[in-house]
Amino acid sequence: MSSKGFGRGEDGAYRDPAPLGVRVRMAVLALAVLCLLGFAVARGCAHRTSVHAGSIRISCVGDSITFGYGLENRGEQCWTVLLPELLDNGCTTAAYGVSGSCVLADGAFPWESTDAARAFWEGEEDLVIVMLGTNDVCDSRWSPEAFERDLRDLIERIQAKPRVPRTIVMLPPAIFASPDLEARLANEAIPAMRRVAEQTDSGVIDLHALTADHPEWLPDGIHPNADGNAAIAECVAEVLREFD
Repeated sequence: MSSKGFGRGEDGAYRDPAPLGVRVRMAVLALAVLCLLGFAVARGCAHRTSVHAGSIRISCVGDSITFGYGLENRGEQCWTVLLPELLDNGCTTAAYGVSGSCVLADGAFPWESTDAARAFWEGEEDLVIVMLGTNDVCDSRWSPEAFERDLRDLIERIQAKPRVPRTIVMLPPAIFASPDLEARLANEAIPAMRRVAEQTDSGVIDLHALTADHPEWLPDGIHPNADGNAAIAECVAEVLREFD
């Protein structure tokens, strides 16, 4: 066999004809490829984190409904606080709700501009529940197209965080305070939210349907009271128990 390949040389000895430097570079390249493959597998596994696993971290992104506005004791009555107790699987929640905040980047008060958002981007979690939209449909700058685009951008940015968290889009409760705003929420915002959830492979939790026949849960027509928060927590827990 020629000395240009593995085999015997003219002296009868087996040898590798590649210079040492070339072999070292080939070994380093192979190691780098293996590392990249391992990183890709790890990211894929992280994206499939199950809520049934113990000690998972859940972040709740939202507006005043996630903040617990109007509750006598939001530290005990807010749905984000009740959720770990209902799941009873060792999970923890972190709430990033900001009253008055919206998805629209050019809206009156974008969630992305808040201190809560900055804290959220610095943290890590396994699952993120996003519930925004109520303030968007109240905004004079309302645009279904812009809302859908900005919500999709937010979800995709969340999914690109280091732990590759799973995402759930939560459809906001019904708006009893204004038939016009309720129509905008039901007919424009919620269909956009469902499309974003499908496009980003996110789960969906429908609080709009949950609250549609329960105005007593939203005494001011927008914000859930203690009973409403308890019902929301039960609904979220039920969905998460089936969320693999």
